[in-house]
Amino acid sequence: MIFKHFLVPDYLLTFQCAMCAECCKLRWNIYFDPASVKKYHGFAAADEDFAALLKSGIAEKKDGGAFVQFRQGEQSTGAEAGCEKNVCPFLNIEGLCAIQKQYGVEALSDTCKIFPREITLTERGCEMALSYACPAAAATLKKREPIQFYQNPAGFNFFPINMQYGKIGNLMERQKVGKTNYFEVEELLIDIMQLRGLDIDIRLILTGMIVDKLKDGDLDGVRRYLRNIDESLISQFQKLSANPIFMLRFIKDVMDGIAGEERPGDMQKLLKLAHQQLKLLNEKVISDKMAKQVAEGYRQYYEPSLNEINHIYENYFVNFIFAKLFYTHKYLDAYFLMVFFYTLIRFFTVCTCMAEERQADEDMVVAVIHTIARGIGHNKSFYEDILKQIKQTNYHRLPYMISLINHP
Repeated sequence: MIFKHFLVPDYLLTFQCAMCAECCKLRWNIYFDPASVKKYHGFAAADEDFAALLKSGIAEKKDGGAFVQFRQGEQSTGAEAGCEKNVCPFLNIEGLCAIQKQYGVEALSDTCKIFPREITLTERGCEMALSYACPAAAATLKKREPIQFYQNPAGFNFFPINMQYGKIGNLMERQKVGKTNYFEVEELLIDIMQLRGLDIDIRLILTGMIVDKLKDGDLDGVRRYLRNIDESLISQFQKLSANPIFMLRFIKDVMDGIAGEERPGDMQKLLKLAHQQLKLLNEKVISDKMAKQVAEGYRQYYEPSLNEINHIYENYFVNFIFAKLFYTHKYLDAYFLMVFFYTLIRFFTVCTCMAEERQADEDMVVAVIHTIARGIGHNKSFYEDILKQIKQTNYHRLPYMISLINHP
C-alpha cells in the first residue's frame, strides 16, 4: 500500500535509524510478508549466493509468508555476558542487512521497513507512533517541548508496505466496538497528559478518573467533569494514600506470572538488580523492610530529580495513547497497562538509583524504558498476559491503580 495522507507526531519526523542492528539480534519472531518472500525468490533465481542464504534463512508458511530462522551469534560481552545472541541470518559481518545492501531499502519486508514505527491506517490517514524497544526511538523521549502532531507534513513520505499495519474503521465500524468517539477520546487523553501545570502522577490519576467515566460513553459528561475540576479535587488526589507494600506485591505478582521465560540480557540485569537491592523476586513475603528501602530510595535519589524527568513520562504516555492502545483494548484495560508499565519503570529506576547511589536522570529513565520495552513490552499479544495477571490477582480496580501511582 502507498500511503497518501499522514498524521504524525513531531518526534517521528526527527527519528533516524542509528544502524545499531539491535533489532536484528533479538529473540523476536521476524515475519516476512508473502509479497516480500515472492520478491526474494525472484532475487534468488538470479543469485546463487542469495538463494543459499534464503534457503537456510527462512521457514516458509502456508500463507506464502515466512519466519526468519535465527542463527547463533558470537559470545556476548558486557551486560549480556554468558548469553548467546540470536542473530538474523541476513545480517552480514559488517553489521548491515544483506537484503538492503544488495537490493535497497524498498526490498525489505514490511517488518523491517516499519520497525520501530507502529502504523495504523485511519480515516485521518496513516498514523505512526514508535516502539521504544529501539534505542534510537527511546532517545526521542528526551524531547522537552510538548509533542505536536502534523497532518501531511511537507516532505514526509513512507515506503509502500503490503499488509503489516493496524486499522481503525469508519464511524459504523467504530460503533461495533463501542468506540464511536474514539478520536475525540484520544485527543482528550493526550491533552490531559500534556497539562504541564500538574504533576505527572496527578495527570495519570486524572486520566484514570476520566477513563472510568468513559465506560458510560458520555463524552460530554466527561468534559463537564473536567471543567469542574479545581485545586481542592487535585489536592484530594495528592492525599490519596500510597502503599509501598502493595506496590511491591503488585510488581512481584505480575513478574512471577511471567517468570521462567527467556529475556534479553539487559532485562535480566534489571531483574538481578531488584534481587540485589531488595531480594524482591525470590521472597515469598513482602516485608516492611523492603517497603522502607524502596521509600527511602525514592525520597533520596528519585524524588529530587522529578522536575528533570517528568517530560520523559509525558512523552511516553502520549506515544502510548497515540499508538492506539485505547482503541485495541477496553479503555480501563489500556489504562491498567499504562499504570503497570509506569509502576515497573519507576520501580526499576529507583532500584538503579539505589545500586548506583545517584539521582535519576534522563539517560537512566530512558535506558530503563528501552530495556522494559525490549524485554517484555514489544509484543502486543504479551499485553494480554499482563492483563490476565492483573485480573487474576484482583488488581483491576481503579483505587488499586491510583494507590500504585502515588509515590511511596
